[in-house]
Parts: sequence; structure tokens; C-alpha cells
Amino acid sequence: MNPRQGKFRVVVDEERCKACGICIKACPKNVFDQREDGLAVVAREEDCIGCHICDRLCPDFAITVVEKGDKPLSDEEVTKLNIARNYVRSYVPRFVWCPGCGIGIVFQGIVRAVHQLGIPKDKIVMVSGIGCTGRMPGYADFNTLHTTHGRALAFATGIKLANPELHVIVVMGDGDSVAIGGNHFIHAARRNLDVTAVVINNGIYGMTGGQVAPTTPTGRRATTAPYGNPEPPFDICKLAEGAGANFVARLSTHQAYMPIFTKIIAKAIQKEGFSLVEVLSQCPTYYGRFNIVEDPYKMLQWLKEHTYMKGRKPKHEGDFVLGVLYESDREGLVKVLNRWREEKINASAK
Repeated sequence: MNPRQGKFRVVVDEERCKACGICIKACPKNVFDQREDGLAVVAREEDCIGCHICDRLCPDFAITVVEKGDKPLSDEEVTKLNIARNYVRSYVPRFVWCPGCGIGIVFQGIVRAVHQLGIPKDKIVMVSGIGCTGRMPGYADFNTLHTTHGRALAFATGIKLANPELHVIVVMGDGDSVAIGGNHFIHAARRNLDVTAVVINNGIYGMTGGQVAPTTPTGRRATTAPYGNPEPPFDICKLAEGAGANFVARLSTHQAYMPIFTKIIAKAIQKEGFSLVEVLSQCPTYYGRFNIVEDPYKMLQWLKEHTYMKGRKPKHEGDFVLGVLYESDREGLVKVLNRWREEKINASAK
């Protein structure tokens, strides 16, 4: 018997659970069962070893795992200990993303990184454009701004230059960031604007009907490419590095329960200049149904099988490399502008 077994409370919030099944299939100790309506239920809590795979991979913040203390806690008291839930606006009962969508997993990674860094909520600004990812600022208990399609980085530029003390996190989908927003993306990186760009790449347009995106791999199907995409995809990380970003990293949602996931997002937030974190994510509704499998857990397994950490060897041709891919110490735009301002003031005073 694992010495950690029997030391944890596990609670599922039925109001938030969307029956995606990720927790049930991912749990290494078979703690959960599935009801007839699909919802997950805790059936063998005594077997939980506190690995946190279930709660970190839950796209809806519906699962809380905590160590048992001396005082027995009710389910409601356990749920209040969910760190991620503390960063969701109180009036949001549940997220509207499709069951098993990876965007909620990335959202949890971001708020856990902010919590780990100890940054006050009122010092964070989360900006988004249009798309499935654009829902995130409406749920986040930060200063938030929901902008027009492709223009999130343009609005973020104004925010950062107006108040450089704020930590600006821009969340975008792959279409929002490098299709209609491609020009803004290139020049934000060129300027080395001091913001953190988190791009959730699911390889397809999710909100508008499953069309081909700039990141749809060659040969993969979409509603606008029923026989497969004939075009080569963008490599968002190479694009950011080539344009001048200071920090470039790629993650995958299947890593969300690993410390490296939160650690890299936290490092990006702290980094001076333009930081990109691309996160490969599952879209069961469109990309998965057209190309792999509609089951979100099996999509996570596909991501695990077709990604590898930097420094290791890929298993298949076309696998995605993960980790911190590029880093430099070029001065961020804010520091450059401040230095120039001081130089102009000093020159005028002479």
C-alpha cells in the first residue's frame, strides 16, 4: 500500500462537472466512478495518493483534492480550499467551454502561476480578443479587457505603456493571435513589449465552426478542408523568436498536473520583454472529431504521445518539442522608453 493513500479528501462539484470523463480515465488509482448521467463521483477516496492529476486536468475547476487535517471538513469547506476557484469571479457558476476543452486547463495553469508568484489580483490585467479563449477574462477575477478579434495585443500595448507597473497577460487562440492578429503579434514581439502572451493552439477555429486555422497541420481536416489542409502551418514559437521575443516556450495541456507547467508560465510572467507561451490544447468538438477522436482524454493521450521535451528525441516525424525553446535578455520596451525619456530630459536641461 502506498503510504500516501487515505490521507486526502476528494470532492467533485456537481454544478461544475460537465461529464467529460478526464478525471475518471486519468486517475492512476481508480478513485472515481461515472454515474448514469456521466458525472464523476468519488467512489474510493481512501485510495487517493494526492497526485493532483484529476484536479489539474479538470477544465472546469470542479475537483478539489486536499490533505486531511485533524478536523473533518464538509464538501463545501473542502471546495473553498480550491486555489484556482479563488481566482474566478464569484458570480460565475460554471464555464461555457465544451466538455473536455483544454482552455479551462490552461486557465487553471495561469491562475496557479499568479498565485505561486504572489501577485495581487489588482496588479494583473488579462486581455483577450474574440474566440473560445476570449471567454477567459470574463471569468478571471483580475482587471480584464475583452477586445476585438485579433487586436488583443494592440490594446495590451496601450495598457502596459499607460501603467508599466501592471502585469499584462494576453490570452489568445491560435487564429486570434497569428491569423487576423498576426501583424500585431509580429510587432509586439519586435518591439519586445513587456507582456505575457499565452496562445492556446488547438489547430482549428473552435468558436466559428471548425474552419482551417493558420496552425492546422498539413493533411488534417476541417469544415473548410474536408479532404485535408493542403497548406503548411505556422510554427508560432519560431515566428515569435524570429520577430524578437525575449522568451519563447511551448507546453501541452497533458502536462498540466506537472510542476513544469505552472513553473514555465510563472517564468514567462516574470520575464522582461515579450514572453510567449504556446500551449497545445485539445478541441474534442472539432479538431478531435475530424482528425483524432472526440474523447478529450484520448486527445490528451495523443498530445502526450506526439510531444517531447527539449533535449530528448521525438518518437514520430512531426512531433512537437516542448519546454523553454528560446530566451534572451534584450531590454524590454518599457525600459527602453524610460531610458530614452531620461536622456531627452537630461539633454534638455543642459
